[in-house]
Amino acid sequence: MNVKEYFDLLGGKDFPEETQSRVMNFSKELETKRNYDRFTTFDTKNDEMIVINKIKLFSFCEHHLLPFFGYCYIGYIPTGKILGLSKFQRAVDKICSKPTLQENITEEIASFLDDLLHPLGLGVALSCIHTCMFGRGINTSTITVNSQVLKGRFRNEEVKTEFLMRIKNEDLFR
Repeated sequence: MNVKEYFDLLGGKDFPEETQSRVMNFSKELETKRNYDRFTTFDTKNDEMIVINKIKLFSFCEHHLLPFFGYCYIGYIPTGKILGLSKFQRAVDKICSKPTLQENITEEIASFLDDLLHPLGLGVALSCIHTCMFGRGINTSTITVNSQVLKGRFRNEEVKTEFLMRIKNEDLFR
């Protein structure tokens, strides 16, 4: 089925000629994100928790091919390496650029960063809205889905609590 046939199946009228190329351009953008591989790391002596808040994410549910979107929160305790700050958004974009499940994205981001940085500990939390929940099925727009993965020292209750408090407060300088 091509884009026009799908458009017609949905009951669309007067298929805009540009729609086919827009869909193809969007697919190419996702492919570019999926293939990104320049993740620059830097040496550091810092061994304190680093938290990156509100990394935007956008993906498609593999069950319905409908979008979900929200934020990713990442915390880690470095062991000699840190990642360039813009690369956290790149990593999230890379992993989110295919149809998948939120729970899988959470684990994939954690595993990707763990393999890249080998931190003492790592936490990844996602908070997302799924359009399949308010566009079909239960038809609710009030549900936010939260997921998390904790590795290494982040499994320690004290470290976990610090991470969760820092993402809850988001901005320590208010």
